[in-house]
Amino acid sequence: MKKIYIIGIEGAGTSALAQIYIAQGHTVMGSDDGDGFYKKSLEKAGIKVYHSFDTAHIKDDIDYVVHSTAFNESNIEIEAVKEKKIKLQSYPEAIGDLAENLFTIAVCGTHGKTTTSGMLAHAMIGAGRDVNALIGAPVVGWKSGARTGTGKEFILEADEYQNKLAFYRPQSAILTSIDYDHPDFFPDSASYEKVFTDFVQRIPATGFLVVHHDVWKKIKDILQVRAHVFTYGEQSDADLTIIEREVQEEKQNIIYTFKEERKTLTVHLPGKHNALNAVAATLMSTLITGKEEESIKGLVKYRGTKRRFEHKGFYNSAVLIDDYAHHPEEVRLTLAAAKELYPDKNIITAFHPHTYSRTKALLEEFGRALDVADNVIILDIYGSAREIQGGVDATDLVKAVNQGISKKAKHIATIDKLAQWAKKNLTQSDVFLTLGAGDVYKVHEKIR
Repeated sequence: MKKIYIIGIEGAGTSALAQIYIAQGHTVMGSDDGDGFYKKSLEKAGIKVYHSFDTAHIKDDIDYVVHSTAFNESNIEIEAVKEKKIKLQSYPEAIGDLAENLFTIAVCGTHGKTTTSGMLAHAMIGAGRDVNALIGAPVVGWKSGARTGTGKEFILEADEYQNKLAFYRPQSAILTSIDYDHPDFFPDSASYEKVFTDFVQRIPATGFLVVHHDVWKKIKDILQVRAHVFTYGEQSDADLTIIEREVQEEKQNIIYTFKEERKTLTVHLPGKHNALNAVAATLMSTLITGKEEESIKGLVKYRGTKRRFEHKGFYNSAVLIDDYAHHPEEVRLTLAAAKELYPDKNIITAFHPHTYSRTKALLEEFGRALDVADNVIILDIYGSAREIQGGVDATDLVKAVNQGISKKAKHIATIDKLAQWAKKNLTQSDVFLTLGAGDVYKVHEKIR
């Protein structure tokens, strides 16, 4: 029974970690100066959250402190912890300790980590495993993104940013994708790719690596993987091959073959990317539990997480959807899913660029991805705690989208102004889709 303090407690991962500590019987409190997205779930769990940093918060009776990697030694609370000689760990170090005595199944990759982690948890629960899980967004039907079970399996959404992967030693892993990201930390695509290749090489010979077929073709010749490797995708030479997708209004049926047997899996999320996430989760659950049919039945119960193609209701009969997509490939896939689900509607997307460095490095890719929408609105860049400027602004992205014949993009600076525009312009012919890792989700509350 410990008294644990978390600096940066309102992050996706740190808030879930706090919930796990509470479930284990510890006392937890913490601080943050963020947007308060996780405030309600933390307070419902009885966790005291300070919405500013103050050395007075660091009491002598605290047993140890965990800090988000968004904050470094210059944070006044971290300085106070060091002065008091209280045990201090970074978030990934704390996760590494948590996973040490569990059978850890990591889900990593540029895209799809959160959804695939949630799907895997449901598949394994369906197969009779009472899993532990730490997922980077609140899961529908759970109180948060954390789950504490009685079993030994631990499903971990493993983030590559700042090479957190270096702290994890999983027994098995899913690798969904490798597309260059986080240019504020990784100077080039080679350094970005290396954190994944180093990571999967640490999986023991008794474990499994479930990897997208295209990714495996790209990296297999530079690896010395000890684990048993299984690939998935639409390619006929993948170990698990998607044959067909039957898209319906509220679900899609995925027909696939594995070990020459034909199966049908139903998921309640749209898009080809979610079909791939689903078969990856089903494959891993099947390999670990040996129960494919039960895994399929468990995954059917998955209804998604917050901010992943999350339906936010209606306004003036327009459909409102919010999604966390903040990389060009995620934007493209999410818009493609919206087009597939609503083929007869006008897709209006409001994109909140996340960090100056990513926007600048991937500007042209963002332009091409957003061009999938019928109309595009670009908000001012959300720098987050990482950046305050970076030699690029929202109008540069508007120009990148408008390079073609159709001048479909425009700039609306703030969420308040976006809400005003939406109230005035949305009709029953529209799907209004907000995208971004910042706080663009708040516009839906203001609209309604």
